[in-house]
Amino acid sequence: MRVAGSAPPKSHMMHSRIIGLIVAVCWAASAAASDAYKIDPGPFEPVVAEIGLPFPKLDKQLPLRIAYPGVPGPYPVIVFSHGGGCPKDMYLRLSDHWASHGYVVILPVHADSRSLLASFAGMDPRAMGQLVYNRRYDMQHILDSLDAIEAQVPELAGRLDRDHLIAAGHSMGGATAMAVSGLVLQESSGQFVDRFDEDRFDVLLLIGDPGNRDFMPEAPWRAIALPTLIVTGSDDYGQNFGGGPIKLGFPEDTQFAKTPNHYVFITDMDHYMGGLICRTDVSGPLDYDAVVITRGVSTAFLDAYAKDNDEARLFLSSDELAELTDGRATLEER
Repeated sequence: MRVAGSAPPKSHMMHSRIIGLIVAVCWAASAAASDAYKIDPGPFEPVVAEIGLPFPKLDKQLPLRIAYPGVPGPYPVIVFSHGGGCPKDMYLRLSDHWASHGYVVILPVHADSRSLLASFAGMDPRAMGQLVYNRRYDMQHILDSLDAIEAQVPELAGRLDRDHLIAAGHSMGGATAMAVSGLVLQESSGQFVDRFDEDRFDVLLLIGDPGNRDFMPEAPWRAIALPTLIVTGSDDYGQNFGGGPIKLGFPEDTQFAKTPNHYVFITDMDHYMGGLICRTDVSGPLDYDAVVITRGVSTAFLDAYAKDNDEARLFLSSDELAELTDGRATLEER
């Protein structure tokens, strides 16, 4: 029996200390998870360079916009492919945020971009298909040309971490990023297999779920053996072809990867975030919250897999996103 005012038994003291330690660890874990959700600009002021990269194979100059931290690195390299026909400056809310958190972000301007006065309207389907296919050559050529890019932008010397390369993209750019990350698809008639020889990317980041397109299989990213982030929403529907002649699926021998796929779902988010990415000629309203959520979670994802950050990994496996967004966004592993 315990007498009032006497010391508690040693077993009780030990139990209290254990409970206190558990509470402290849980609180620290929760704080770390919240800190990893990097919605605010990072510590680095982004520097921007715009160059033309000679590309003899396709007989063109490939325009590049490069955003990078203004202090010595090295930093992981993100190659971001824009959506079909999109102007070159429609993703700066994402790219410059990543640069502020310690990434070099290279944005090629593909030949279908409206910034190059291109248009798919009235284009021969074969010519259109070649333009789309050439996007992956653009991504590959950037990796082949990092020395040439440094020569044009001397400040990049020492800033490009060539051991940590991220393929990223939105909409058609997401399909491009998957193609250079090992995705193999087969046309439904079995007449051809779509395979691209590129294996240098380590991480995959998709804005928009490519599986929402009518010509793609469900969740095509399942077949890619890279850590992947997919950001999508309840209204994430880009251009479809109305059940046209092309339908892609997985070859019979497809092995679905066991690498983690982190899936962000944002209620009421559309494919263009109300006109803040890719296109302005959409109904809106401008969805700034979706942009904030996307760049916060994507930065945590990049930190987890390109910088091996434990706090970021903890955030990705927690329920913090739903709490921090008042239930608008959820994050799960698929």
